[in-house]
Amino acid sequence: MTSLLPPALLQALLLLSAIVVGGMLIALVAQRSLRHRRERRSAELDRRLRPLVLEATIAEDDEVDELLERVRALSAEERRHVGRTVFLMLRGITGEAADRLRAVADASGLAPLVIASAGHRDPVMRADVAEALGLLAPEGALPLLLELADDRSPEVRTVAIRALGAFDEPAAVDRVIAALAQHSGIPTSVAASALLQQGAAVGDRVRVALEDDDPGVRRGAARVAGLLQAPGTGAALARLVDDEHESVRLAAMRSLERMPVRDAVPALHAAALGGSMVGEAAARALVAMPGSWTTEALAGIAAEAQRGVRRAAGISRAEASA
Repeated sequence: MTSLLPPALLQALLLLSAIVVGGMLIALVAQRSLRHRRERRSAELDRRLRPLVLEATIAEDDEVDELLERVRALSAEERRHVGRTVFLMLRGITGEAADRLRAVADASGLAPLVIASAGHRDPVMRADVAEALGLLAPEGALPLLLELADDRSPEVRTVAIRALGAFDEPAAVDRVIAALAQHSGIPTSVAASALLQQGAAVGDRVRVALEDDDPGVRRGAARVAGLLQAPGTGAALARLVDDEHESVRLAAMRSLERMPVRDAVPALHAAALGGSMVGEAAARALVAMPGSWTTEALAGIAAEAQRGVRRAAGISRAEASA
């Protein structure tokens, strides 16, 4: 038989349960109240301070110093809010307006706070720091980003590589190229985009990367070489048409569509006759080249290539039968 609890003990347990539930409800209400209070305060600060930040993007040169003094005269809380506002706005603004916003961020004291948080134990915070370093580019940002590019968190590493696109120093370019490696853990699109952002500074290093032992580096370099029209990369791209890795061959062919190289025609012709997706890519590259280079190759495609390859070359069934 099951023994019943003494009434006094049962009442004590019920009272304790009620106290616990009541405490939880009070804590929940207090938390919501605090959050709402913070949201109202943030909205009030935004209403007052956002116009000041926006004014910086359109201010005349002789008005900037006075505007920055107004930012420096704000309270610590207000300067923190201005810093957060600038950080969010810089994600979508470039050019002179971005330079003005960086000056506002500097006046708000944002950069020292960002730099001080680079070693934060929370990877989300470190990723935010990496992004902010790329957007603000304060003094000392590059060494910190190079460290964050080797962070234990793959998300932090990815954000740091993306942020390095704002720097054209050799160390930044080399680290982004290294991120193209097959097993780097960095998405190829992120590293390639960072290289494109670095622009002309990557030219010599892209030429070297086209000969790299790692197929991921060769593939990324081939993509970037065409998009940047990087001088001196044509011969290497022509050689990559015969690379052992299909993804490298495809990247080289797509770049050859943008920057024709006559020496690549024989390899592209042979690849086109091989059919499949690679053959179609080769045919598109041939069509993009001057007709005086490709007459014989296109005639060979019309006579011998698979239908998909002929279609990619713009050759109709009637032309192929002629």
